[in-house]
Amino acid sequence: MLEFLLVQVFAGVGLVATVLGSLLGTLRRRTPAEPEGAVTRRSLVPGTQTVWIVGTLVAVFWPAGVLVVPRIFYDWPAIPGFPYAWAAQLGGILLAACGGVLFVQAARALGEKMTPVVQVRSGSAFVQSGPYRYVRHPVYTAIVAVALGNALLFVSAPLALLGAVLAGVATYRARAEEDLLGSDEGYGAAYREYVDRTGRFLPRRARPPRPPDPGPTRS
Repeated sequence: MLEFLLVQVFAGVGLVATVLGSLLGTLRRRTPAEPEGAVTRRSLVPGTQTVWIVGTLVAVFWPAGVLVVPRIFYDWPAIPGFPYAWAAQLGGILLAACGGVLFVQAARALGEKMTPVVQVRSGSAFVQSGPYRYVRHPVYTAIVAVALGNALLFVSAPLALLGAVLAGVATYRARAEEDLLGSDEGYGAAYREYVDRTGRFLPRRARPPRPPDPGPTRS
């Protein structure tokens, strides 16, 4: 594995990058003023909102724990050495860095629409700029990437488990959001067409266009 001193350096750089990324994310792109419409929310399973918010904070600020209490936050419980462990750690750095960049881009594209609540405001338009041109939930992709990247870098089984939990919650939240945004209370057919040409968490090829409704048949 990488030398511990080098890991601490990466932890410090990661912590600084997290703070700067959070600040850049708050400098959101100003979106045109939209009419104040009614807000429709989707109820989620109790506790999932808390798990998502707290889990996200723990995952992205894990490097702080590595610097302060390394016995708990680095290689605990100890994992037996394996070939090319250093390569996995370097891959974790790359994955976490890509996740951080993606988060900043997504936050700036969302602007004031960024919220942890699953909701839609009538009269508004859904975002299709920045990473949203290709992916419907880049914020979720970014957070899970940071969690798993840090798990690789810091050889942390608990953080890997947390990353898996966050991936499951992200999938649940994404489905709830898509159900709301594609409904008559949301953006209807326009959002469903957007779903056909974008990936949920990763870019993909567009689906074939939906066949037109044949309407009622005559007897």
